Amino acid sequence: MSPAAAVRSLSFPVADLPRPLLGVLAEFRQVVNKSIRIALREDLRSRFRLTRAAYAVLSAEHSIHRHYIVSAFEVALAVLKVYRRRVRKGKRANVPYVKQLFLKAENTSYWLDRETGRLRIPMRGTEGVQLMLPLSDWHRSFLSDSSWGLGTLTVTSERIIVTVRKDVPAPCVPQAAVALDTNEDSLDGVEAAGTEARLVTVPLGGVREVQATHFRRRRRLAKKKCGDRRVLRGLLAREGQRERHRVTQRLHRVSKGLVETAKTMKAAVVLENLTLHGAGGRSRRMNRRLSSWPRRELHRQIEYKAALAGVPVIKVNPAWTSKTCPVCGVRRRDRVGQDFVCLLCDWEMDRQHNAACNILQSALASNEALARAVRFRPGALRHDVVSPLCDLPALPASARDEPSGAESAVGCHRPMKGQNR
Repeated sequence: MSPAAAVRSLSFPVADLPRPLLGVLAEFRQVVNKSIRIALREDLRSRFRLTRAAYAVLSAEHSIHRHYIVSAFEVALAVLKVYRRRVRKGKRANVPYVKQLFLKAENTSYWLDRETGRLRIPMRGTEGVQLMLPLSDWHRSFLSDSSWGLGTLTVTSERIIVTVRKDVPAPCVPQAAVALDTNEDSLDGVEAAGTEARLVTVPLGGVREVQATHFRRRRRLAKKKCGDRRVLRGLLAREGQRERHRVTQRLHRVSKGLVETAKTMKAAVVLENLTLHGAGGRSRRMNRRLSSWPRRELHRQIEYKAALAGVPVIKVNPAWTSKTCPVCGVRRRDRVGQDFVCLLCDWEMDRQHNAACNILQSALASNEALARAVRFRPGALRHDVVSPLCDLPALPASARDEPSGAESAVGCHRPMKGQNR
């Protein structure tokens, strides 16, 4: 997503495409493959040069809509960009060849009725085909909003994807800050406005329990169906899809509630720029948990929703945040347990909230507007308790929340671990 515009993809499943449209998809694939070979042979890297070299030849050989040939040039150059990057890095790479049937069209090449979902796709000349897209309430929420403009259209043999674009507002000047430390079970942080601050937490709605439940199910399936690999693959794929849907739904509820709260407070959201490197001497169980930890997906959802709402997002370096004292700045080199205890000034706090204090201080040091609005004093949190930052949006009446029995921790008040006694 670019900083000036937000892009969303609206996907519509299609049971059976008309045969003439399937022929257009096949011809578009041929044009893309021919364009790849021409660009490689003549070392062409721009759409202008490729259009000048191949447009006349390909338009004479293929009787498809002329706009599709230009779109095929863009697809071919995008594929070649990846291929040339691999070659430049010395990696093994075969000459690219597109196998899947598909069609990509610009917004000037097709027509879509936003109210009824009637789609007209031209094929050649004035000839075209019309389809009725199944619009859901989620699709209508974008198509009924005139601020979302239509983008490219992608047609495959199984689905139709329409992209929509919207200019995002400029981020507001922050008057407060919400600094969050990303963990497996929750987002733990500090909310600061002016000279006041409090410890907050945002539960992830049982994401970790959902992942553990589906991991146990996949392990049982692998033992029961080990004799039939075809059946096993299908069952494992279905189990993985159910897990992804349940996890993604919870992450959307968390990110939506967080961004709405930050917009109401006119606060900036401060996150860690998390990147995990290598195994680092961890156990197999810990590596599996970290690899399935949806930290990047959660941050991605927060970032694009914050951009649409005009909420500024600040990313800081997470190094040593849980091992540094926010009061005196002393860094511990040994292993820190659940509670961080400073060996110099006797500061004591839950490790996750201690990391959030350091994350907030890093953001204040790097953002001048935020530093003018917030005067953060960690000592004021010495006897604070943890409270939820926001209530998660309720699930739809027809949704099944927790069929596996895992319970959500939304709205629970708990005292801060490791209070200074």
